[in-house]
Amino acid sequence: MRRLLFSILITCAAPAATTAHAQELHGTLQTANPVVATAAPTESRSARGVDGRNQVTLEAGVLELGVSYARRLGESPFSVGAGVWGAWEPPSTFDGNVFEPAGLQVFARYRPVEWFHTDVGLTAARYQSADDCSECTGTLAGVRAAALVGHRMVFVGPEVTAGWADDELNGSRFGLLYGAQVRVVIGWGN
Repeated sequence: MRRLLFSILITCAAPAATTAHAQELHGTLQTANPVVATAAPTESRSARGVDGRNQVTLEAGVLELGVSYARRLGESPFSVGAGVWGAWEPPSTFDGNVFEPAGLQVFARYRPVEWFHTDVGLTAARYQSADDCSECTGTLAGVRAAALVGHRMVFVGPEVTAGWADDELNGSRFGLLYGAQVRVVIGWGN
């Protein structure tokens, strides 16, 4: 009767215990319980979908596109990555125009919970300072940040680039490019 009771208890606790652990807990009790022998560890959250070690993001805003790659650092909520982005006449606080910026970025991503992540990093871009002048180009250097909320693979939120723009037409000045984006995150690996 005692062996039957132990066998029932082991069968009920099978998903949480391995065969070796069950034998250690119950002394010399030998069981051939197939549930215990085939219990597999659950797949870790970090090995699935958006939580994968490797992440590719596709970003779209109002007349803006971007793509980036990030790699998670160990089991931490931090990732590092790089990407490219471009926009057409983005909203800004600059005194002069910043038409058609296209740039590179390096960033750190922090994802403390499943439904929220934020990126902060450095960016450099080339842009046109006049709509009808292909020779009127300038540079933009600064910090780019985004904070996004979402579910599964789709996230939305604001983004801002703060930095210095420099061109022959308007000189050097500080300002912001801002907007909102929809981001699709594709993750893989563990």
